[in-house]
Amino acid sequence: MLKKIPYSTLKEDRRSFEIMTLRDQHGSTFADIAKDYGLSAMRIRDLYNKIKKQQIHLYIIQIAAALGHKNTALVRKEVHIAYECFQDRVYVCAYLEKTYSSILEAYRAGEAGMSKELIERLPPLRETFDEKTISRIVEMREIEKAPFIVIAQELEMTKEKAKKLYNSFYHQQVVAHINALREKTEDLDEKTAIWRRYFDTHLSPKKLYEMIRRGEEPPLPPQ
Repeated sequence: MLKKIPYSTLKEDRRSFEIMTLRDQHGSTFADIAKDYGLSAMRIRDLYNKIKKQQIHLYIIQIAAALGHKNTALVRKEVHIAYECFQDRVYVCAYLEKTYSSILEAYRAGEAGMSKELIERLPPLRETFDEKTISRIVEMREIEKAPFIVIAQELEMTKEKAKKLYNSFYHQQVVAHINALREKTEDLDEKTAIWRRYFDTHLSPKKLYEMIRRGEEPPLPPQ
């Protein structure tokens, strides 16, 4: 039997819980919260992300227990699918709260979850995105110069997923080029060196692709 963990354990780190409430319920920016706590916005973001991971962990256990599962495997699989779809733990939380609203409302015992507005605009859960959708992302970004938030709204996905699919498109082009180069040699060390040459850099997939199109090679990685 699964051992349930009270939702109140999240409040043991009172500061992080307050930060999560400000962010989730009031829409406060990390910069605004940072001013209130005298910390950097990066530190506030780290604290927020940490407690969101904890919150999802508690949700997984509670949902699995309420559904009578012997372990959390099935719910964890669902969470993994949700994360792959949204690429953002905030939306994963919103998905769980929407899908298992009665279970999680009772579990929180009066504590607020995600905002109603976020749950209402939650994009549909999808396990795959077809080539037409990916092509449209690239078209909007390259030709229309649309920001990812606009792309996400048109295509009913999160901004983070739109960015992920865009980068993945160019990553695949780069990988195809690298594999073609690696096929020209039988030397394993040289194959490894080719791979490192392209991926031990801080260049984005798009910049690497543009470099390849120009017939250039990325700078040598540090020794």
